Amino acid sequence: MNNRNIIFIMLDTVRADVLKPYGGVADVPNMGRLASNGVKYNMAIAPGTYTLPSHLSLFLGKRVKSIPELRRTGMKFSDLMADPFLKKSRYNTSNLTIAQVMEYFGYKSALFSNNPFLSESTGLATGFSHVSNLFIDNKINANNARVKTVLNLIQNDHTRRGFVDLAYKIASVIPDKRLDSMYLSMRKRLNRHFSREYGYYDIDKGADTTNRQLAEYLRHSRYARNFIFINYMEGHEGYPTNLITRDYVEQDKWLHMTGKASQEDLGKTKEAYIKRIEYLDHKIGEAISMMGKEGVLEDATLIISSDHGQAFMEHGHMFHNVYPYNEVTRVPLIIANFRNGRQMRQRRRIDHPFSLTDLNRIITGNEPDRTKPVFSDHIGITEVWDTHLLQLFRKRSPNAEMIYRKKIEEDKHATAIYSDGHKLIHYYGKKPDELYSVDDLGESSNLIGKKRGLAMKILSYDKIGA
Repeated sequence: MNNRNIIFIMLDTVRADVLKPYGGVADVPNMGRLASNGVKYNMAIAPGTYTLPSHLSLFLGKRVKSIPELRRTGMKFSDLMADPFLKKSRYNTSNLTIAQVMEYFGYKSALFSNNPFLSESTGLATGFSHVSNLFIDNKINANNARVKTVLNLIQNDHTRRGFVDLAYKIASVIPDKRLDSMYLSMRKRLNRHFSREYGYYDIDKGADTTNRQLAEYLRHSRYARNFIFINYMEGHEGYPTNLITRDYVEQDKWLHMTGKASQEDLGKTKEAYIKRIEYLDHKIGEAISMMGKEGVLEDATLIISSDHGQAFMEHGHMFHNVYPYNEVTRVPLIIANFRNGRQMRQRRRIDHPFSLTDLNRIITGNEPDRTKPVFSDHIGITEVWDTHLLQLFRKRSPNAEMIYRKKIEEDKHATAIYSDGHKLIHYYGKKPDELYSVDDLGESSNLIGKKRGLAMKILSYDKIGA
């Protein structure tokens, strides 16, 4: 373990192929400069398909499916793990996290998180001596009394089910055809309200506050050996479509995936995603400049990556926590080393698949085994808070039935295995497996029929069952 400061910037929900350094359209000059002179991984793979498993895998240095807390099925236990209420999505084992290891080696560790999953409430802040929970402070604690009361009612499983049962009983007098249109209309109306209340249209989702708190922290920690982990949420849905159009743009994941949202809405949503990422790059530049002024970059390693990507219907899926195609699993990874406040010129490119799980070993001074296959595990969806509602209303509403069936379809385990120049997506017998060349970045040519022997060989590397 050396004495260098280590700064990890996690860009939540940023896929690699939208960034200019990876051939995309998002203009990110700050990341571009770091990538051109640093070590750029062209096939970095997120270990999971949403925040909690990916961060746990990184923090523990373990494959997602080897972490007991994550081996479960979401829909089966829907009332026990309702999203976005995170009290029961908690990591709690005796394994040392990366922050605990760094503290053991004499580092002062700090976490700046804009993500509700990356907090004390889930246990992922374990080991950090300084924690800034910006999401909890700004979105939970800052709620007014009325909102807090509503949230407390809804997060109670029995109360929530009781409200749904009452609504369904009242709806018994409404004709089925009318009920179906009312369900869809009400869902869209709630989406509009939620978009406004939850700050979808804000270009900043906490980065500015994060940088100000980081500046304050650094003023008191400039002489320590620092391990700093920053999570920026600007890449996460929802997006500021108000910068694209005055019209309302539907961003409901399940309406897109069931064909109830338009192609126009899809295009505008992706445009807004790009604008958010370009803004984020500006804030990253601010943070790097600040760290330079405070002396943190005199001798430091800076790592920039993302916990997962974001789909925009490339394979019939919207956003993340869906099956592990490249739009969800392939993420940016840039490592820049600084000496005397200036970035060292390394200009290396790593083209083979590399798991973010192995960053744990790199950060702690160990070399990962580059001969092993790389895994990305999808362990089922978490967007199941409305399961009881859908189970009742699907009997009378085709729209509710479509959404319910789509959630069931996506709530299957799947693993992407990168090896032998190919990627196998294995569905554990629930769907036909798929095989792609790693050079087929859009995963448009399924080779499973032509290379079944290779597929079986790659599948043999998966030692952990569903």
